[in-house]
Amino acid sequence: MLRVFEETCRTLSFSKAAQALCITQSAASRQTKQLEDFLGKLLFVRSYSGLALTQDAMLLLPIVRQSLDILEEGVCHIQLRNPLQHLRLQVAPTFATRWLAPRLVALRQRNSQLQIALISEARQQYCDFDCAVRFGSRAESEGRGEWLCHERLMLVASPLMMIGGNFPPIDAQPQLHILNGETRLDNWPRWLEAAGLCESKLSCGLEFSTEDQVINACVTGAGYAVLDLMMIRNELRSGLLVPVSALDLESSNGYWLEIPSGKRDLPRVGYFRDWLQAEVDHFWLSENLPIPAIAQA
Repeated sequence: MLRVFEETCRTLSFSKAAQALCITQSAASRQTKQLEDFLGKLLFVRSYSGLALTQDAMLLLPIVRQSLDILEEGVCHIQLRNPLQHLRLQVAPTFATRWLAPRLVALRQRNSQLQIALISEARQQYCDFDCAVRFGSRAESEGRGEWLCHERLMLVASPLMMIGGNFPPIDAQPQLHILNGETRLDNWPRWLEAAGLCESKLSCGLEFSTEDQVINACVTGAGYAVLDLMMIRNELRSGLLVPVSALDLESSNGYWLEIPSGKRDLPRVGYFRDWLQAEVDHFWLSENLPIPAIAQA
């Protein structure tokens, strides 16, 4: 009934929905009526000009579509030829985009049997996963996962902001903030305190939902940002971003690895856990970050 409902919403026609689902028009109409009776709500306004969705149908449609997508994803997962090697990962957005994804090619080259799927954190309550890389404080990770690393924060900006070879004062340009839900991360207050500056230096600034968005805005010269060195390595190397101060400090936040109960002993999970920790350790301990010369603020 839900599949017929979704197809009818798409086509606004019982006959076209029936054709797409390889059933008769009367069957499609009957199943829709059964769904309306079950809900106690009218889903379609029927007229000579065709069908129109009611307000209840508009509310129900996105839920049905998401549910059908999840069912299809689950069926495809079961149909995999080698599910023992299919690694399903949930990863914090910026960590996934800027750090993990570029390294997955090397991981696959080391183990060609490993099939990797990255799943949005927004769907974690619906989807089965093998490992998750979460962002937050170390206290949040206790009892939930294995700590990977803290962030290292540095004040950076685009050289496009420089005037006569110098950056304007911090409070003369917007500060770019990262949101954690409805509140800002403490990157700016933490850096200002370590630099011996008061929070009155903060202007209203601009707020973004992910660090990746802040990085992209900062590169365009939108303002100053306090960012994790781990996430801006390429921008620092290329000169798209430069440090405004030599001060870098450990954040109160970082990343940890979460493994659901029942998954810890799976070979693919153990392989990924060991590889990930080694990669993180190598990044901080063995890889030099060529930092450009400090510009004057």
